[in-house]
Amino acid sequence: MQMSYVEWVCPECKTKNRESCNSWMYGSPIRECKACRSEYLDRRWREVAIDGFDPRSNNSSFFLKGALVLLAIAAICGALIWFQSGGGGYSMKILLVGVFSALGTLFCMFNFLRIKLGFQSKDDDKFMAESKARLSDSLYVEKLRKYGYKV
Repeated sequence: MQMSYVEWVCPECKTKNRESCNSWMYGSPIRECKACRSEYLDRRWREVAIDGFDPRSNNSSFFLKGALVLLAIAAICGALIWFQSGGGGYSMKILLVGVFSALGTLFCMFNFLRIKLGFQSKDDDKFMAESKARLSDSLYVEKLRKYGYKV
């Protein structure tokens, strides 16, 4: 699931690179600069066949608790706005906190449902297959060893 972007600066030519990534940054930790083609190791990326999956990625209770906390914050903000609007106005800061809390609730519920309905598991299977395919290449494994991975 390509959801976000990651930026990094090449240690060789100092060019700023940007590429899409999945939300947990699963993939090869060996990155290549688009400008000078030099390679370097970026520990933000996880080679899931070696590093495993992020424990939060399959923890539905993590997202359910987050959704409940954010929903409570949104409800409190809604109540504050309701009471303040009786006086003829309300705080824009409280409105923004309420809106972002409501959006965060939706995001957490979306991830909760993805885990419960098995979509996250299907994505994890795909990421694991891609990782194992990369690790079947002996040149790639040697590069990882050179960077300090125990393969």
